[in-house]
This record gives sequence, structure tokens and C-alpha cells, in this order.
Amino acid sequence: MSSAASYRIIHVFPNAARLSCGPCNAVMAFMECQLEQGMDVGAISPADPHIPEASRQPIEHLPIEEFDFAGNYRERALKMSGPKPAVFHFHGIERWMDELAAALDKNSIPYVFTSHGQLHFHSAVHAAKKLAYLNVVNPFIRRAAGLHFLTQREARRSRFILPLYRKPLLIQANLIQPPDAQKIVPASRAAHGIPADAFVYAYLGRLDVRHKGLDLLVKAFAGVASGHNSRLLLIGPDFKGGREFLQQLARQENCEDKVIFAGPKTGRAKWEFLKMADAFVSPSRWEALGISQVEAIGLGLPTIVSDKFNIAPEMLTHGAALVARLDAGSLAAEMRRLRENAALRVSLANAGGKWVKEFFTSASAAPRFKKFYEAVLSGR
Repeated sequence: MSSAASYRIIHVFPNAARLSCGPCNAVMAFMECQLEQGMDVGAISPADPHIPEASRQPIEHLPIEEFDFAGNYRERALKMSGPKPAVFHFHGIERWMDELAAALDKNSIPYVFTSHGQLHFHSAVHAAKKLAYLNVVNPFIRRAAGLHFLTQREARRSRFILPLYRKPLLIQANLIQPPDAQKIVPASRAAHGIPADAFVYAYLGRLDVRHKGLDLLVKAFAGVASGHNSRLLLIGPDFKGGREFLQQLARQENCEDKVIFAGPKTGRAKWEFLKMADAFVSPSRWEALGISQVEAIGLGLPTIVSDKFNIAPEMLTHGAALVARLDAGSLAAEMRRLRENAALRVSLANAGGKWVKEFFTSASAAPRFKKFYEAVLSGR
């Protein structure tokens, strides 16, 4: 398999590609990278006409077919491989995906799986549950002809839950294409009630309070903002009542007037709102990698993450971000440190930009994707 054009890659979205969310954006970036390198790429995605307009994103620039999975989608998916050898690339765990994987097995078509955090575990008990599930209850992932991990840490730890897995592995982070920060005009602070001289901390992502640690963020910010001209900008769609919960929490912590809910932003608007901030904070309770964090770093924002990020060790090694313990006190200390140390902010922005270019761009990723797919098709 020496020529990339001699086989076809078909990505399988975990949910509707039109939904602006981390995993979907990651898959689209992988496709763009592979198409740029002349690879024959397609994709299938669940169709969802009920996505709010503010959260919808264009997909017409990519060869993505939208499926209604109530019908016999498996035959239609199998036909997408065409006469060439094909590899299906799954990015989630859903019942219909398991059914499609079984059909691929039956037709001797290999498939690979990307862990967007699904193979991450938080404790020995959690690992034991995943070990049983992946090897006994549902061997969908164990049957994959190759596994793709976003971080070295998750790849290393996978041996505890997939101890007998000996097929090809790929370690490749999510890809981003941050715009030239100098060409982005920040959104108007005045339009959102933010003083021009305020120090603004930003968060970007769905308002999933528990997963994203947003309760810790609001509590930490309340201490940081007391007596100081600071604001917390929360950019992203509501998630299971997260906005209302955070509004109530901010009221309890006496910082309600300093927490701004910007709602979901996509495309250029996302970059304009990030550019309005002075720093980025993301204290997730667990995270495989996180596109929004890398995007913020790529845009030049000094960033703080929790020590529960799988990629936190790499961030520390390269000086790309500050890493706080997963508690409000530690997070507040790092937020104060960042606000009060301009030299530190410059250092993080410079080191972070270099890190993003080295590990998160299409030019560096394409050779690794090709080698991975060719190893899968060769059965190595």
C-alpha cells in the first residue's frame, strides 16, 4: 500500500456532523488534513434536523453523507467503500456503530477506532469496569484493526483495559487551524458590559457543569474577582440546565454581575470572542485532550487546565500551559498568578504557539495517518 490514493478512508461521525461540538470538529479536521494530502476520504454522519441554528455548522465543503439510521443504512455504508480497499474510521460508541462494525467484519472490511476519551479511566474500579465491558460485554473496540489515541498517556494506560491488544496504534492529537491572531478583531467588550480595562478569563465549550468542572471555575473566579476588575466569559451552548445552575452559583458567590454568558459561537465569531479575553481556563474533571484548549493556546491565549487532562504532562513539558489541581483553591491561585504576571503570560503564549505548530497541524499529522492506515490494510 505505497500510494495513499490506492485505498479509501470512511470516517464515521459519533453524532450529527452539523453540530458544533468537540468530537465532530475533530473528525472534520482529520478529514481536511487527509484530503489536503491527496487521500481518498469520505464520511457518514447521523442526520439531525433539530440542531439549533446557532449550533449548526456547514459541512458542504467535505464529502459527508448524512444518514437516517432508522433505515437499512448498513448496505448504503458498505457501498461507500467502492472497488478500492477501504478502512472505516469510527469516532464513537453507539449501538448502530456496533451493528455497522459487525457488517464490516462479515464483509472483511477493516475498521479502526479513535478514542475521544472513551478509553480513559479515572480509578482502578473504573478501569476494571472498562476491562470487563471491552473484553466481555461489547468487544466492538477490541475487534478494531487499529486504535488511534489522542495522547501518549491514554495510549500507555490502554494496556490495563485491553491487555491482549497487539494491532497497529496511532498517537495523533486533534488538529486545529487557528487563524492569524493579528488579523482577528476582538468582539466588542462594551457590547457585553465588559470594562475595557478588565482582566477577562474565558472558557469555551458546552456548559456541562460536572464534566467541565465549571462549578469549580465559578467558585475560583469568585475569589479571584473579589476586589479586582475581572470578568469570566463563558462561551458555549447550554447543557442540561448548566447555564441556570451556574447563574445561581454565581449569585451565591456574589459574582453574578462579573460572569458573562455569551452563548454558542462558531466560525469567525468564536475566534473574535476568544480574542476578547486575556486568558483561558478549563478545569475539566476528565478530558482526553480538548480542542478548545489547544485552539486557545494556538490563538496566543495563556491557558490554565486541570491536572485531569490526559495531555497535561505534555503541556507542562513544553511550557504550553499552567496545570492546576482539581480544586477551586488551586485553580484560583493559578488564575491570580496568571493575572499578576505579564511576563508569564508572554512566555506561555510563545511556548504554546510553538507546541501547537509541532504537534497539532496537518503537515505533521498526515505522514502518521498514512503509515497507520497502510499498516491496518497490510495486517501488520
